[in-house]
Amino acid sequence: MELEEVARKYALKNAVEYSGECNPSAVIGSVINETGEEPGTVGKVAGKICGQVNQLSLEEQEKQLQNYEFEEEEHEHDPIPDLKDAEEGEVVVRFAPNPNGPPHLGSARGMVINGELKDKYDGKLVLRFDDTDPRNKRPLPEAYEMYQEDYNWLGYEVDQVVYSSKQFDKYIEHAEELIEMGEAYVSKASPEEMQKHRKEGTASEYRGQSPEENMELWEQMKNGGIEEGEAVLKIKTDLDHKNPAVRDFVAFRIIEDPDHPITGDDYRVWPLLDFAGAIEDHYTETTHIVRGKDLRASTKRQKYIYDYLDWEYPEVKYWGTVKISGFDAPMSTSTLGEMIENGELEGWDDPRVGTVRALRKRGFQPEALREFFIDMGVTENTVEASLETLNTSNRDIVEDSDRYFFVSNPVELEIEEVPEDLEPEINRHPDYPERGVRKPGLEHENGKVTVYVEEKDLNDGFLRLKGLCNIEVEDGEARYREGDHNAALENNADIVHWVPSTAEEAEVVMPTGERIDGLVEPSEIEVDQVVQFERFGFVRCDSENVFFYAHE
Repeated sequence: MELEEVARKYALKNAVEYSGECNPSAVIGSVINETGEEPGTVGKVAGKICGQVNQLSLEEQEKQLQNYEFEEEEHEHDPIPDLKDAEEGEVVVRFAPNPNGPPHLGSARGMVINGELKDKYDGKLVLRFDDTDPRNKRPLPEAYEMYQEDYNWLGYEVDQVVYSSKQFDKYIEHAEELIEMGEAYVSKASPEEMQKHRKEGTASEYRGQSPEENMELWEQMKNGGIEEGEAVLKIKTDLDHKNPAVRDFVAFRIIEDPDHPITGDDYRVWPLLDFAGAIEDHYTETTHIVRGKDLRASTKRQKYIYDYLDWEYPEVKYWGTVKISGFDAPMSTSTLGEMIENGELEGWDDPRVGTVRALRKRGFQPEALREFFIDMGVTENTVEASLETLNTSNRDIVEDSDRYFFVSNPVELEIEEVPEDLEPEINRHPDYPERGVRKPGLEHENGKVTVYVEEKDLNDGFLRLKGLCNIEVEDGEARYREGDHNAALENNADIVHWVPSTAEEAEVVMPTGERIDGLVEPSEIEVDQVVQFERFGFVRCDSENVFFYAHE
């Protein structure tokens, strides 16, 4: 069955189930399950087909649905996975970002899935900041708060916030316990020597040191006597392990003058992620971890620590990477930080970037992001998605927004022979007359009124000013013509939007960073309100008459 036909099948099914209105987001998941096509491709097709299906009456939808067959055992798509050995009320999940910048779409996937798992099992959600790398991924002080704000905005309640950088005494205590057990040792081998031993599965000369010797060297690492780069603390593992990355891994290294935003220069030995994360998962009583399949070696390394300390390791579920196209700036947090510092971007909420707060600024709704990642599911396959799929989800949510006229590249148009009693009244939304009308008042003077239209719309011939009147244009001059909307259709008239002479100057910031100046009809649009500029797109009001574009 062709992709469009599969999409039509599920669009009709969804529409009939929900009183004649199908949800593209729900249809996309069903089509992907049946066809295996990429989300970006499916999103475009499903959006188009759902638009066609929504134009049909419920009776016609039911009639067409009879042409399709469905598997008897078909059930609703539930991409939030069942967790192994999960008990209601006992599940503890965690999301552990490095706060070197605010959440972007890639990290939002982990936020959403772990939030959904918490809700599914009535469990506990831990937000843990893995902030123990001040060299390569230096924490951004404001990012700590950004993550908590964005998590709340997405609609999830975080039960516990943990800063790894505040737990150093605990990490050092367990490191020394492992040294005393003979399961950790200080190595002064060069990086090249360590790589050779790891590759060949051979023991270095330092592996056989006594606990006393290791403790003496460890004290020098902590307090001075060994310089940065001269020694590390390693955890003993199986030197014959088939994965060289698991063999005797580094747990601590020396960082001189780290100048960390939380701990300052209080500590000289710093834990690597696998060590700190393993200890923290134990103390937060994490029961289930969802992590990238590229971290399988981390699981294996951490299990050695758990075995030595007689702890029970959490259940782990892996997923593949997600690649999201459609942004004008890279996704890498460190790269974005450099671009902001260099003045190439205006900030973390610059509309060109894929951060959660940039999407918020453009008018994306939290429900759209949740649907986007829930429909993506948890699979070990690499998932490729397009911004257009997210646009589709968001469009379905903001479709009910009030509508207004915005004119870019405005040109003045004087209309003659206009009746004195002509005053426009336009529904705020055509589907919700109960919301009332907009009245972009006209200023009459001697049978003339002045409006502004877009330069590209001003062509000679019969035109319909939407919600106002019909006009005839010749050589840039316009005259009023009797008749309603139907008369315009009979004359094959273009229907264009307009603003009155009292329109206000406005600016729309586009996803490319371009700023479009124009005129907006007098209105009471509030800051943070999402509206639709007709024939232009959905926008969010950021400040008085400054708007950020979301999508068509």
